[in-house]
Amino acid sequence: MVVTQPQNDIVRDYLNWLRERIKVVEHGNVSVLSTPFLDPFHDGIQVFIERSNGEFVLHDNGNTLENLQCLGVKIEDSARRKALIERAIAGCAVQLTKQRLETMATSANLSQRAHYLLTAILRLNDLWMSHVPHTFADFFEIVAEFLDGHNVLYTANVSIPGRTVEHPMDFVIPLPRKREKLVKLIGSPSPQTAKVVSFTWMELKEVRPTSQRVVVLNDVRSPDPLVEESEEAFRQVSDQTVAILRGYSDAIFRWSGREKPEFAHLWLPNGSNQAAT
Repeated sequence: MVVTQPQNDIVRDYLNWLRERIKVVEHGNVSVLSTPFLDPFHDGIQVFIERSNGEFVLHDNGNTLENLQCLGVKIEDSARRKALIERAIAGCAVQLTKQRLETMATSANLSQRAHYLLTAILRLNDLWMSHVPHTFADFFEIVAEFLDGHNVLYTANVSIPGRTVEHPMDFVIPLPRKREKLVKLIGSPSPQTAKVVSFTWMELKEVRPTSQRVVVLNDVRSPDPLVEESEEAFRQVSDQTVAILRGYSDAIFRWSGREKPEFAHLWLPNGSNQAAT
């Protein structure tokens, strides 16, 4: 017999996990929020909060792009890369200003905007960590092209209000009888990205109970165009990552199985697939 943990316990444990690991340090007019979510170098992501004329400026201090540059990605040299950044942060109420990601907030929506900024940072980290060097084709763009090729009707980059904050959604696929599939992409699957997605599903399950919550995992590395006879390779997705996602996801799809007939359940009205094992 399989014993499942009550959903209220899962929510409580997750929130306790966040509380225990989030730290705030004051530096004059700036508050630095240290989070348990990791950047490409396995350092905790920080959100900087500055007071300005009764409002707040939230930013990453330029750390996100600086980290990408350390990985060999020079954003300023490519209009295409800049466009990829704009698409990655679309729907997060975040702008790229002077090499840093930032957003404005009031005391009423400070938590919401901090969540948005953290989502944008994770999306950008996910963008380049999920591919071999030199390709720079983001997972969102690849999936969108796939859906277009199968004539799937969808709305991209939608912000959906949850119980406490709004959540950026990669795709919303309409279903009959005013239902819908909410689709989150994970370009570089890990336990920490799974926890962020699960938090989104926890929030939305209460306010949109009839919506289907779907995750698409990128378990594929694209061929390197600079290497002759380079082939598509597969990446390992940890059991822990899948287990975390299963708690609140109605369906989990692996990108490596996109040519299989069951992958069509991603957009079929009653399709469900928990095959990401």
